[in-house]
Parts: sequence; structure tokens; C-alpha cells
Amino acid sequence: MRDWMTRALKTFVQAFLGVLVPELILLLQQGFPDNWGRLWAYLSPVTAAATAAAISAAWNMALEHRKEA
Repeated sequence: MRDWMTRALKTFVQAFLGVLVPELILLLQQGFPDNWGRLWAYLSPVTAAATAAAISAAWNMALEHRKEA
């Protein structure tokens, strides 16, 4: 696997856990939501982590391409 893919995956896991833990604490304090709007708010860490991973992948691909040129 390319280095940039590994870094993107690590960034995804770190970002996902970094935003998921506070959401889980909130969920445990307030209970499970009964509507989809609130449920999406609890699932939004996936979106944040995916965005961070995409930025990491793009950055590392650009750096790798720059080294090869």
C-alpha cells in the first residue's frame, strides 16, 4: 500500500475517534435519539473523519508527486 494511503487511513481513525468520543459521551448522557435529524448529528463524526482523511491523502499525494518530479 502506498505511504499516502496508510497516512490517510491513520488520519481517518484518529479524526474519527477524536470526534466520536465526545459524541458518545453526549449520547450516554442524553439517551439515544428518536428522530433521524438528531441521529445524523451523532453520526457526523464519520463525515468529519472522512474529510480529514481526504485532506491528508491529497496532501501526501501532492508531496509524493513533488518528490518524483
